[in-house]
Amino acid sequence: MKKTAISVCITVMILLGLSMGGCSVSPVKKSKAPESSAAYSIPETRSSSIRTDLAAAGSYDYSVNNLSYGTSAESAGTTSIAKRLCGKYSCKLNDEEYYTLEILEFADNIYAYMGISYADQSSGSLDPYTFWAAELIPDDKDATKNVISDSVQCHLLAFSIMANFGKYQAAPSKCSLSLTENGVKFTGSGFTSSEETLLFVKDDRVSDAFIYADKYDAGTGNPSGKLIGLWKEKGSDTPLYIEFSQKGKIRLYKESPGTEVFFAGGEYHGVGDSKISSTYSTLGCGDMPSEFEASYSFPSDNELVIDITDGSLMGDYDLTHLSMIKTEEKEVPVVTIDKVRKVLNDDYNYDAYALPPDYYYDGFYGVFAGAYEDLNDANELIEKINAQGFNASAVLSSEWENLNKKPYYCVTFDKCQTETAAEAVLANAKTAGYKDAYIKFTGKRILHRIYYTVYSHDSMEIRNDKVILKDVHVSDITGDYSGEMTLIADSDTTFDSSCNMSFFGNYDTGDTVLEWFAKNDSLAQNDYDTYSQHGPALIGVFDVSISGNHIDRYYGSYWWD
Repeated sequence: MKKTAISVCITVMILLGLSMGGCSVSPVKKSKAPESSAAYSIPETRSSSIRTDLAAAGSYDYSVNNLSYGTSAESAGTTSIAKRLCGKYSCKLNDEEYYTLEILEFADNIYAYMGISYADQSSGSLDPYTFWAAELIPDDKDATKNVISDSVQCHLLAFSIMANFGKYQAAPSKCSLSLTENGVKFTGSGFTSSEETLLFVKDDRVSDAFIYADKYDAGTGNPSGKLIGLWKEKGSDTPLYIEFSQKGKIRLYKESPGTEVFFAGGEYHGVGDSKISSTYSTLGCGDMPSEFEASYSFPSDNELVIDITDGSLMGDYDLTHLSMIKTEEKEVPVVTIDKVRKVLNDDYNYDAYALPPDYYYDGFYGVFAGAYEDLNDANELIEKINAQGFNASAVLSSEWENLNKKPYYCVTFDKCQTETAAEAVLANAKTAGYKDAYIKFTGKRILHRIYYTVYSHDSMEIRNDKVILKDVHVSDITGDYSGEMTLIADSDTTFDSSCNMSFFGNYDTGDTVLEWFAKNDSLAQNDYDTYSQHGPALIGVFDVSISGNHIDRYYGSYWWD
């Protein structure tokens, strides 16, 4: 009954060396945004109380209510601070680099497209080589609607497709925005890891957040004028809003406090009777284009039905039908920090790269690309996907409530807490060429298979009623996690019926797990030759399933010659 050195042992040793991959669920505990090593001295501050003409900042006129983003001085007293702040700005970092900032708003919710850029030698344009988005969330819903004040206090939440799987990078940090004579004064840690004040000036050279809004075919093809206005998705607690303008520009918006906003802008145009086509980009995703075609109809003057015939909205290819009702900007809620903190509480994990092994026990939304009986095949696909900038991993289907009961190694681009987050990942996956990728909720984890490794009897405490394995090295069976745990086997721990018991040294038919441990412990102390005749029975790699730190079942026992 010698323990056989099988190929799985080699795989196990490789897996033990792998680091964990996580979802893009939460942001990394690091600087709020990319930090330059170049020294920077803050320019002399001008008065922040001067109301200024921001129209020259090159901002969009998306409004369907004759409000232009980046409004003039005359609108102070009638126009919100959120709208007066909007525009494109730059702040010189050194002789070659600039911080770039575009401030946007939707129904007085403030957002920003931030980055670091070199000036293009030929065109002079400022296209960021690294970028991130920010939600600028007030304490009070009336703060961003203020028509008198020239400044607003906010809490900044940064995220980007370039980092942390698109999730929030850190907890909300306080910041302020103030109008100046020539631009905006920003105070906070949105551009570096520490709080500082930066003076941004209006700058048309800054690339647009929503670059496809001025696409050549915007508004062509005679789309129905009845589309013009703001529409709200029916029957949703977190509805999608779509705004169509007279100039063929479109904005899409969906906000769930505590989850990264979906805010997109671009163009739409007619492609036939009651059909439109649209190209747009999403805040936080740079200039990555998304497209859809749809037919539309109007059951009444205040109702719109959209049927997606090609492409997707929000990367959700299952979202093919939308029933919408006409609404007004004042009906769109302003998100406040108290709502956000109900989700992003003190226990929220912002590090998507180092989640604990039980983090997803209640299930997650996977963006799945393939399923394999052989882990090596799954790892080949994972390597290919990760070479394209993703952080894919595999899960064993039989461990999850809603996945196949036959054990397959299922490759997912990410593990997401919300369907909205998974939709963003799916859009990126399809753009990368994985057209058959799809979203599925796993349900609860009903089984957790791991390997644990024992190198010495010193790590075991064998009692009459339990066995305590102290600080043993463990690894997920898929290699998704490795670390140390203290595990407990007791009278409820069993050998699975699939076990090859010849691999469990000195096992006799009918032995319980505790009896097997006790027998080998006694042999090790009193008759070591018998104990170790086919290799030390209690030393090696063990395949088990666990609940918390309790070992539920043994599936295998391995060691290497």
